[in-house]
Amino acid sequence: MNRHKRLLAGILCLVLMAATMFTGCSVGNRQIYFASKSGRGDVFKIGELSCPKEEAKVYLANYKNLYGNLYGTDLWTEEYDTEEMEESIKDAVLSHLTKVYALNVYAAQKEITLSDAEEEEVEKAAKEYYDSLNRKERSYTGASKSDIREMYRRYALAEKMYTQLMESVDSNVSEDEARVIDTYVLFVTDEKLANQIDKKIKNGATFERLASSYNELDSMKATFGRGTYDKAVEDVVFALDNEQVSSKIEADGGYYFFQCINKYNEKLSEENKSVIVEQRQKQAMEDVKASIEKMYYSHFNTKLWNKITAPSSADVTTNSFFTTLDSYISH
Repeated sequence: MNRHKRLLAGILCLVLMAATMFTGCSVGNRQIYFASKSGRGDVFKIGELSCPKEEAKVYLANYKNLYGNLYGTDLWTEEYDTEEMEESIKDAVLSHLTKVYALNVYAAQKEITLSDAEEEEVEKAAKEYYDSLNRKERSYTGASKSDIREMYRRYALAEKMYTQLMESVDSNVSEDEARVIDTYVLFVTDEKLANQIDKKIKNGATFERLASSYNELDSMKATFGRGTYDKAVEDVVFALDNEQVSSKIEADGGYYFFQCINKYNEKLSEENKSVIVEQRQKQAMEDVKASIEKMYYSHFNTKLWNKITAPSSADVTTNSFFTTLDSYISH
């Protein structure tokens, strides 16, 4: 997967931060300060960092050309709702940009910067991308080569910060933590009935027959890992051996009974290890979000953002902003 796609997918949870930041007059208990006249050309600010309209237009042009075509079909035609398409593309651009800037603020907090070698590669990438732009593309974005260089510096630093953050996440998952089990499950809400079922089980009644007769759930089979049920349920069920049946467990407004079919589903348990690592990575990004929220934020320039539109000229076909940097820098 390309690095820019990893970045987009990996830090998706920071959208929540951006949504909070742009929809009110405060963040938590902190008052938002407003940009001065010198910030009228900025789409938003995060901390002391301002996103200029030129950068938003570069992203918007690339997003339109990257994602405005699906399986060879041009979605920017009269056959489709181009107004809705543009709003979706603009939302994605804004989400992406706010993440990049947030990670730059976080990098500053951690005193992480680009190395001299990385700066040199950014310079090369900026020159290559800027030189690839035609007259219409340069006119639409309004970005100079130095502007492109600064955009790449921010993007490269965001990726560097993201990569280091992900590498800090513990990828070791024990078999017990990842364990997925296969069970039969029976659930009833009536305590009297639960006591009767408990008695029948102790007297040797077949669990499947009891479940088919009394179960209030849609299915009598359940395959799950840790964290699916309350701890009261988990502590009992994950201690069962194959074929063993639990006594009644009070939870979720009723009473559960489980019979263990397979206490270690090997295939699903191995797959669950990746899920757990992803959950840890998500939590790492949530921690970044919490850290960034301690900063003071400025306003989102709604008036300016509403004026910015996707390029309409057929000559604006640039779509290599991200891949050009990919070819020079890898973290």
